[in-house]
Amino acid sequence: MDAFVVIATLLGALGVFLYGMKVMSEGLQKVAGRKLKELLGRMTGNRFSGVLTGFGVTTVVQSSSATTVMVVGFVNAKLLSLKQAIGVIMGANIGTTITGWLVALLGFKVKVASFALPAIGIGVALTFLKNTRRRQIGEVLLGFGLLFLGLNLMKDAVPDLDQSQLGWVAQMSDMGFLSLLLFVGIGTLLTIVLQSSSATMTLTLTLVASGAIGYDMAAAMVLGENIGTTITANLAAIGTSTTARRAARAHFVFNIIGVLWCLPLLTLAILPLVDQLVPGNPLMSVGTLEGKGVVTAHLAAFHTFFNIVNTSLMLPFVDRIARFVTRLTPEKEGERGVAKYVSAALVQTPELLVQQVHLELQHMTEVVREMYGDALSVLSDPDKDLSILLTRTMERERFVEQLEAEISRVLTLVAQSTTSEDTAASIGDLALDAHRLERIAMRCGKLVRIAADNASRPAATKMPPSAVEDTMALGKEIDRILEMLSDVLVGEASVEELMALDARIDARRQALKQSYAKRMSGDEEAVLAGMMFLDVLSHYEEIGDGAMVIARRSPALAG
Repeated sequence: MDAFVVIATLLGALGVFLYGMKVMSEGLQKVAGRKLKELLGRMTGNRFSGVLTGFGVTTVVQSSSATTVMVVGFVNAKLLSLKQAIGVIMGANIGTTITGWLVALLGFKVKVASFALPAIGIGVALTFLKNTRRRQIGEVLLGFGLLFLGLNLMKDAVPDLDQSQLGWVAQMSDMGFLSLLLFVGIGTLLTIVLQSSSATMTLTLTLVASGAIGYDMAAAMVLGENIGTTITANLAAIGTSTTARRAARAHFVFNIIGVLWCLPLLTLAILPLVDQLVPGNPLMSVGTLEGKGVVTAHLAAFHTFFNIVNTSLMLPFVDRIARFVTRLTPEKEGERGVAKYVSAALVQTPELLVQQVHLELQHMTEVVREMYGDALSVLSDPDKDLSILLTRTMERERFVEQLEAEISRVLTLVAQSTTSEDTAASIGDLALDAHRLERIAMRCGKLVRIAADNASRPAATKMPPSAVEDTMALGKEIDRILEMLSDVLVGEASVEELMALDARIDARRQALKQSYAKRMSGDEEAVLAGMMFLDVLSHYEEIGDGAMVIARRSPALAG
């Protein structure tokens, strides 16, 4: 029963730690905002800058999983090449070791309650403020406090054990190289289950500080954590492009090679070298606060040392790693989705996903404009090949429907995982915007069919030349609305300018409606031509109104 209580308490403490890590990481993403995206977006073919970028981003968001998932998403959107992605992932492996240092230096050498509880109190208070920036900083403080509170609970949950209680651990640790392999496997499995190498690293630090496991076995667990952390990116890459899956595979290949060369040298050379570089004897009694601080500092140093050395060794072979994972993951026909910027790979980084959805909606708007342009083209030149045009319209309508479905699917996934109220509200609005654009596409398709119908009619029932001219003049203004909407979605145009244009178009459309309603005589052919003209105006109105609903909301989300 005592063992059950210890395990249950440890799991609860681990849950607090994981939740704190999640809140802090999401808060840091919000505070960093678009700078993370811009930083990754400026990547060049320089592999060294890629490593620095991966290190910097991971240090900011405090999660290598978030960085690698972000990279997979960027590769999927063709914003990063495979070789660039490998460099960033290498840097992320180094950046994730910062968490271990924070835990080792603060969690075992400082009284946690002295800063964890004040951070939680201040963080909660800030989350109630109206100022968005302060709320975001509050989330970071809250997550930071919960993270260290969870660590403190973990330390308390693991009792100081004497040698008689550690017999089974001693047996597991007394099998030479086989023991190292066993603890590598334990570290791998724990990281896969927890989906966080930082959490497993913290648990390992707690266990070694309590004396539950030895220093060398803890180092083997750290190596296993480097393998287990690659699972997150590989799961995120399911359903993405081939190149994105290759980036995730490269993460696994890079880390598994590192473990393969390091493990045989672990106790013979690597740990003795780390012990020479870091003051103190890690084998001193862990029963004292000093002893706990020394062994945890050595373990954090080993984690950093291993990843820096592994990156240094592997960096010259980025091209070969890229070729290997390319052969390992061959291209398959028809597996790429229609989305250009959005994928399930970004679900774990909701703040970045919101920005990418804006780009995807811009992409969607461009397709809608192409459909709309076809309608204007047929109205101005009715001698075009209508069969080709109508086939193309149907293909684009299907494309927009698929794109809406793909956006909605990814947004639904992130809505189920996010804890941010603001982000959840944004996600709901973005899903509605995708639907509104699909309805605009449907209106554009109907305009194409009306234009084709007008072109195929006898001359007497066609819209008169004056009506076509008015339709084209107003149609170009509507096209300008769609063009500006595309810019508004990514923050490159003002909504005020778009609203002024929409007001002018509304006034002009109403005047044309009244004018043509009066001119429609009792002649059946004239009525048919007039009804077609009024149908065009009605679709124009629906397109303009839909675009304005989307545009009025976008600045708030993009900001």
